[in-house]
Amino acid sequence: MMLKTLCKLKKNELTTDFKKIIKIVKKPKFICEKCARVAKDKKYLCEPKSMKSD
Repeated sequence: MMLKTLCKLKKNELTTDFKKIIKIVKKPKFICEKCARVAKDKKYLCEPKSMKSD
């Protein structure tokens, strides 16, 4: 099952997909510029930006 972006998840969806969400946010590499959520892959965020320092 593919989750929609973390940015668009509703509160009740957090509990039903909790184990998958933990895997997505563990060791994050990207942050959403819109809502500041983080993920290890940019496909899970609406406006991802690398957290790698320039």
